[in-house]
Amino acid sequence: MIESMGEGAESRAHRGAVERTLRGEIARIEGALAQGGFLLGAIRVLDEGSWGRLDAELEGTEQSGKLQIHLNSKGLVRIVPQGSAARSIAQALGTVGIDCAATTNRPATRATTSPATRAPSRPLARGSDGELVVDCSKFGQSLIGPTEWRGMLHQAGAWREVFHSPCFERGHNNLGEFLAIVDAARRIERGELACTSLLSDSRTAISWFTKGRIRTSIAVNEACDPLFAREFSGAQQWLASCDRAKWSQLLSHWSVKSRGENPADFGRK
Repeated sequence: MIESMGEGAESRAHRGAVERTLRGEIARIEGALAQGGFLLGAIRVLDEGSWGRLDAELEGTEQSGKLQIHLNSKGLVRIVPQGSAARSIAQALGTVGIDCAATTNRPATRATTSPATRAPSRPLARGSDGELVVDCSKFGQSLIGPTEWRGMLHQAGAWREVFHSPCFERGHNNLGEFLAIVDAARRIERGELACTSLLSDSRTAISWFTKGRIRTSIAVNEACDPLFAREFSGAQQWLASCDRAKWSQLLSHWSVKSRGENPADFGRK
């Protein structure tokens, strides 16, 4: 059943409808996945407010991966393959006309039109090679809810996702924006990533990072889930000991007004 904060009969009915829709979507593409050599493993459905998401583990004979199905308040569905097998998963779904990069107004089905007429993916803003941009997404309208973040790196003239956090059951958007910056910085420090600049569209998170002080009234250990609280605690410890001046020189603000939507945005607005 959906993992969420219960509120009442109406809320439960909504969550039930969201879960049925998402499970219907995975059922529609299960055959295509099997033809591509992938079998469904563990499935988890997340829902809060107007948003919903299904996470599915995929088990293959040669490689494994993950699949996310996003559903927003307007009924738009987006299928997102993840992991090292993402390309193979997308190819498997593409054979039956399911465009994993597109957001459509109807459930994913077998194509009735040519690929050229499918809904295009959201165009990404232009960037410069070496730019690493991070962003966070929290489901729903409440202060606390399912939260995740990711980083997009511009290489060879295109943006690509280079890291993606787990989806924490109870997180907070501003804290998630801050954690996304710290996550990127720590990956750079470990040598997992290299970039010429690190950008975020959250002035609040940038301020917290550069000043070394997180100004929030959220009681993280009480309001958020234990894994999110652990991430936050670890980020605080790292920030207290790192060379903030060095990282502050690398960190800058991504202006949505002048540059367009953040490439790491999850498209759930």
